[in-house]
Amino acid sequence: MKKSIYLLTLAIAMLFSMTSYAQKIFSEGLIKYDVYVNNETKPSGIYLISIKSGNIRRELAMNNGYSNVTIFNFKSGNTYSLNLDKENKYALELKPEELKEKNSQFANAQFKPLNKSKKLSGYNCEANDVTYKDGETVTIYFTKELVPQHESFNSMFPGLNGIPLEYEVKTGNSMNMKFIATMIEVKVIDSQLFTIPTDYKIVSKAELDKMK
Repeated sequence: MKKSIYLLTLAIAMLFSMTSYAQKIFSEGLIKYDVYVNNETKPSGIYLISIKSGNIRRELAMNNGYSNVTIFNFKSGNTYSLNLDKENKYALELKPEELKEKNSQFANAQFKPLNKSKKLSGYNCEANDVTYKDGETVTIYFTKELVPQHESFNSMFPGLNGIPLEYEVKTGNSMNMKFIATMIEVKVIDSQLFTIPTDYKIVSKAELDKMK
């Protein structure tokens, strides 16, 4: 009896060990995506996600000159969207409750596993169809080998147990953007990337509306 209990305990310990080995928390590093618009064969831009201690910086740079930077502050829960116009520098601040409302369209997403898999940036990925409450469905490939440190990373895919390395975003003007990861680096990230530049004015949405 004692031997059976010992073997069972050992088996459980090995299982947890294998699980922790297979999944690694992505707490600091960089992910680079190529961005494709409307099924074009060549990338139309790049998308960078930098992560450090729960803080997230997202940078979108398109070949047509459009660019966007958002910074999520883990400690405060606030998100800042930087206006990159050199003559009108401001950072739009969204409080946690405002961000939650903005992302409400993604709440209660339903995941349906597909019998498809591929390798992206050296990580094994599996496919899922993701269906939102408005009926829209997108296909993603995500890896379970890496998991984000905080759920805010997967704001478009709440509840996803992994990191999406290929996914699509459909905009209201019939434009389809596909993001495909080309590089994942686990490395030290400069903390300054997650601070608002001193020459930027932090404004609320109400204040921004008055400025326009």
